Amino acid sequence: MTIKNYIIITLLVVTAAGMGSCNREDNDLPVNNAPIPRILAFIPENAAPGDLLTIKGLNFSPDPEKNIIRFNQTVIPAESVSDTAIIVIVPDLAVKSAGVTVRSNGKISNKKNLNLVKIKKFQDDFDRANVELVDASVAPNPIGEDWEIVTGKFALESNQLATHVGGLESYMLYRAPEVDMKTGDGNFFKLSAEITVSGGGSFGGIIFNAQEDNKRFYLLRTAGGLVQLLKTGANGLGDWAAVMLSANFEGLADDKKYHVEIISSTAGKISIKITDPDSNGIIMDRSFTDNNPYTGGVPGFYYFGLANPTNIYFDNLLLELQ
Repeated sequence: MTIKNYIIITLLVVTAAGMGSCNREDNDLPVNNAPIPRILAFIPENAAPGDLLTIKGLNFSPDPEKNIIRFNQTVIPAESVSDTAIIVIVPDLAVKSAGVTVRSNGKISNKKNLNLVKIKKFQDDFDRANVELVDASVAPNPIGEDWEIVTGKFALESNQLATHVGGLESYMLYRAPEVDMKTGDGNFFKLSAEITVSGGGSFGGIIFNAQEDNKRFYLLRTAGGLVQLLKTGANGLGDWAAVMLSANFEGLADDKKYHVEIISSTAGKISIKITDPDSNGIIMDRSFTDNNPYTGGVPGFYYFGLANPTNIYFDNLLLELQ
């Protein structure tokens, strides 16, 4: 063996030994087996600076020191932590939304955007003293100062809005200050309520985007298993500018309470969900488009009593605006 070959062999052996040593050192490094954290939801869905916010998720560390919460690039402390929830105070940021992440046990979560624009809420649960049937001639309106009876008679019974008047197509509108159901350009609305309709062909429903003339609006109404989404024209009820839905759905029945939710963030784009409040089962979940939409306006309640007796009830109106 030449001196040159001996030197080459010696270098190869030393190199291999060094690599083996490195591999052993790599194997000795600690492995982070902690699960990856995941943000699922915010409670509330929208929050303003200074609000308490609950970050719901999975695989957070119950040790406060092992969670790093960021709003964009701003690190904020946790008020309390568990493996499924972190409570923080929303920081004062000069933005309308922030990407929120949580780094727990050295692993980073998904990023979920939080809207930092405060949501306005308007609601009426009708939890007050009973009021006999009244119409628009009674002033001030004993049903509630924010309610305008346009036509027909309404009462308060057992902490619900009610009517028992047959043969009339009637409605009232919620004209509270600041209520304007705008959509688009960062605006949206979410409207919900509970409705119970007696049988015999009587209709009960919810109005939205009612204009200043009290005649042009959208109307979602039910009778038995029938659901209709209608748009009135300049002459109001009976002047149907559009019939956007008229179909029967399983799960609706006479004298059965249902929950309706109407959402829109873009003018002319409307999502409607009807659920059974007892089981949370979905009865209807559909989206609709109107190329010549009504925007702004207010919500309200509608009835057309055909049965004898007529028993129609409304409850838990909630309107969220941004």
